[in-house]
Amino acid sequence: MTLAQYNADLHHRTSSWSNLHRDERRRRAVKACAEKDAEVLWEIVEWYLTQHAQAGLLVSPHTQLSYRTGTRQLVAFMAEHAWNVLSPEREDVQGYVNTLLASGKSIATVQARAAAGRTLYAALREVDATKAVPFEGLRVPKDRRHPLEKNAPYPRRRMEDVLEKARDQVGRDPKRAARHLEVWALLLLLAHTGLRIDEALSLGWRDVHLDEDDARLVVRSGKGRKSREVPVSPRLAAALIRFQALPRSKRHVGDQLFPYRTWRGAAYHVKPLFQREDGSNDFRGFHAIRKFMGSRLYDTLGDFTAVAEVLGHASVDTTRGYVRVGVNRAKKAVADW
Repeated sequence: MTLAQYNADLHHRTSSWSNLHRDERRRRAVKACAEKDAEVLWEIVEWYLTQHAQAGLLVSPHTQLSYRTGTRQLVAFMAEHAWNVLSPEREDVQGYVNTLLASGKSIATVQARAAAGRTLYAALREVDATKAVPFEGLRVPKDRRHPLEKNAPYPRRRMEDVLEKARDQVGRDPKRAARHLEVWALLLLLAHTGLRIDEALSLGWRDVHLDEDDARLVVRSGKGRKSREVPVSPRLAAALIRFQALPRSKRHVGDQLFPYRTWRGAAYHVKPLFQREDGSNDFRGFHAIRKFMGSRLYDTLGDFTAVAEVLGHASVDTTRGYVRVGVNRAKKAVADW
């Protein structure tokens, strides 16, 4: 229901650009470039994505958000540095990337911003506003760090502490027990299934099967629009049965499990649970929970192929970035030295 509504809204928004005469699209694009109008330029990018990107109208909300953020930040930089948007210099674009790197942005973030820039100019070329290809040949350093160095899995003891804290809040605050149970169920689901946060927020109750002998979740639209089934632990099944019995709030859409529309909304409720006694907070996003589950599953199975299937990875090479096998085995080997 949520995904269908999203696709319907996206189709409605982009149809207004598709219905324009080509000359009118060009006129509006040129005007937006002259005025450095970030909203109109984003509309052009969004239209381009639905017409020419591989996913088309099924482009994910996460991709949409990344490109929208990148387009807005680039246009703000253009305005601040007085770019000629329709014919920028190559040095302008490299200067933008270098500024991002100098500000401390991660290489992955800079790569995402560069992708948004390339797409903006591809969209402008599509409407005949320019022939410029300023992002071609752009130099962005490669990130040579091990995936576990960039965002390591949460340690098992830390993850269990957070889950216990979430569960205890349900009993300590009766007036908000439903909200706390909601957060606990989300955390437990992520920690025991390894779903991506977008996949978890898209789940509907029709995707949840809690039969005692075959408890599982059906992910209908994973990365690359691939579907898969994920087993449900007894502990998670019990929590979901309890969660399902709650009255649904007005914040829910259709039969979705969780009322959060974006990962930011979910993070707002989850992050406080990672607060430490010294006042620090070690919440590093939801992907570290996914890596926690993948690492724990590998420790149990010792099978990268099985872990890749559960996590929805197209290649076991991706899964290898979730588990530092050599280090773990070395620790066990030297324990008695």
